[in-house]
Amino acid sequence: MDRDSDLPLGAQLAQRLREAVADGSLPPGERAPSIRRLAEAVRVNPNTVRAVYHRLEEEGVLRSEQGSGTFVLGPVSPERATRRELQREVARLEGELVRRPPLPQGLQASSAARPAGRLLTTEELEHVRDELLTRLQQLDADRAELLRRLSETDPQANPAAREARRSTYSVANARVRWVGGF
Repeated sequence: MDRDSDLPLGAQLAQRLREAVADGSLPPGERAPSIRRLAEAVRVNPNTVRAVYHRLEEEGVLRSEQGSGTFVLGPVSPERATRRELQREVARLEGELVRRPPLPQGLQASSAARPAGRLLTTEELEHVRDELLTRLQQLDADRAELLRRLSETDPQANPAAREARRSTYSVANARVRWVGGF
């Protein structure tokens, strides 16, 4: 570890671990050093090692098993990186969709059922992502249309509607003052 480098120690450690996995020094399936042991060996705070391991887990280089340790998965292939990114994007979009209010029963879009008990292929993940993006775009369009309609009839937002609400004509063409709210 180069303590005089402009590169933070955590970034240096992550790079060294990636290189060790890529050159086979840490082969797939091998147990990585414990957080405490690696922190002592490279003289960094254990939290730094913990953060590096977490980052490498997100990249798909390592896998932690509660009570068993951290294991090497191997170098990240382009396919695995794509799948990992698609999984993150699908999770983000699902989270955004959950935060949105549901549409009335008759207006809900049908979505393809997900196969239970198996991992989705890359193509299936791309399809799910595209469905979620389409659904969110439709919700945004529906919201914009609703806001447009409300602004046309809202007396506070539309002066013409406000004037129309202020006075109306009776059957006898007498002017009647509008009193009351909505």
